[in-house]
Amino acid sequence: MLVLWKLDFIKVSEGKNSWKRYLSSFFVIVLFIIVGALPFIIFSEWIVNTDGNPNTYYDFEIEDYVGINPTLYFALMNSQFLFWLFGLWVAITFIHKRRFSSLITPNRKVDWKRIGYGFIAFFVILSLTSVIDSILNPGDYFLNDITLSDFLILFVLVLVLTPLQTTCEELFFRGYLLQFFGKWIHIPFLLSLIAGSIFGALHFTNPEMGYSPIFVGADYLLTGFIWCYITVKTNSAELSIGAHAANNMLLGWFLTMDDSALGDIPSLFVVTNINPAISLMWSIVSLGIFLFISLRKYKTKEL
Repeated sequence: MLVLWKLDFIKVSEGKNSWKRYLSSFFVIVLFIIVGALPFIIFSEWIVNTDGNPNTYYDFEIEDYVGINPTLYFALMNSQFLFWLFGLWVAITFIHKRRFSSLITPNRKVDWKRIGYGFIAFFVILSLTSVIDSILNPGDYFLNDITLSDFLILFVLVLVLTPLQTTCEELFFRGYLLQFFGKWIHIPFLLSLIAGSIFGALHFTNPEMGYSPIFVGADYLLTGFIWCYITVKTNSAELSIGAHAANNMLLGWFLTMDDSALGDIPSLFVVTNINPAISLMWSIVSLGIFLFISLRKYKTKEL
């Protein structure tokens, strides 16, 4: 086990981090998120009003657009995170007056090997649990009826845009929020529970909640907590950045389903007959293994 001395990722000494600056930076970040949503809305409305397809419209019941090409819609949705990322950079650089990388690590340089370890480890764990589940439930997995060109376009979009989306969320939840709450909360479990619960709760509007608000909600909350706890105990967000990207990229490339936040994209396989209780069980297994190996390899030693 590699044991490192703690350099204070949560309790940032660099820059200016008073609660007033956090309040100011929060409003700046939210402003950029709102501004980033405008091009998505404008372009989606333009498609709805000009494509001549009556099956393309805004559904007020689900509060989302339907009928737009899934791959195009995927690209539009994820492009918004460019604005979120820029808002984070502006807030950290000009309001908190510290390095942008301080949202990832307390060290001078980002450890890309650690990010790679998080990505590969979680990708392998998820792949194995998915393969096992497909063996146990072969009737729930089908090759998607897609063309090679559609899949290749999706493959590139997931490769480019999904890390943008997941890293942006990691910088905000595992960096910005953990460091904010860490100013007053010193218990790793409680700190991870609060920040992780906010991360999970903001996913409660995802379509997957329709399968089971209890089990799917618990899945989101557990994921948020585990990734926060790993971040606190390993003193950086690098592992969770890798794991989050692995999770979403694997789903984007290989597994699509009805009522998914990713939409009806041309992934390689379609999963049917979703059992939310079983899905939660596999999440507990996957996250538990990842937590164990991450802390065994990277847990920091308190000063």
